[in-house]
Amino acid sequence: MRGEEQLREELQEFQKEKERIRNIVGQIGGSNSKQNKIINTLLIIIIAALLILGGVFNRITPTLAVQVAILFGVIKLIWMFYESQRASHFQFWILNSLEFRINEIYKKVKKMEKELENLKKLEEFKEDGK
Repeated sequence: MRGEEQLREELQEFQKEKERIRNIVGQIGGSNSKQNKIINTLLIIIIAALLILGGVFNRITPTLAVQVAILFGVIKLIWMFYESQRASHFQFWILNSLEFRINEIYKKVKKMEKELENLKKLEEFKEDGK
């Protein structure tokens, strides 16, 4: 019974940890985070303003407007790569910690199996001795 209670406690602890990780992943978020929305909107406004100023109003040369718009497009791509790399690193960290926990649980289960096997052998020995 003691081993069963311990397993139940570990299962409850695992469930709590799973919920905590789920909440953290939700907070880290992907492309729907507030910061990403602000940066995306800002870059789109800058690119549109440059193209309008260069192409429609001729305030700056059209070539310069396109070049700067391309520069901001590249900055947006760099930002996307950075966010993707950050999310991938976090996912790797979570998977690594889960693998570590699973290995710990596996070792405990193997130890419990050995103890159970030894108890069975001990009971058989006691029965044979009677």
